[in-house]
Amino acid sequence: MKLIAIMCVEELSDMARKLLQDVKVSAFSESEMKGYRLIEENESDNWFASKHSLDSSHLFFTMCDENKAEEILAAVNKCKLENKNNHVHAFQLNIEKFIG
Repeated sequence: MKLIAIMCVEELSDMARKLLQDVKVSAFSESEMKGYRLIEENESDNWFASKHSLDSSHLFFTMCDENKAEEILAAVNKCKLENKNNHVHAFQLNIEKFIG
């Protein structure tokens, strides 16, 4: 059993949902979250500006078998190649035990 997580900026959350539906994931969860990224010193002339930029993000996760996990990760990889620099990330974790 695998846990697949997909993280993306809010603007791409519809695309992530469609990706999960296209690979026929039967159930998944979604959570909104705040993401921060460090702003380099030379990117802002305003010395009052915050050093971190706030991004609204989404986290999707699902539990599935190994074959479905590979299918999801392949779909995310294809999405990243087709939409360069699209701020979608995914990872897989092993589930050692599960009570369902």
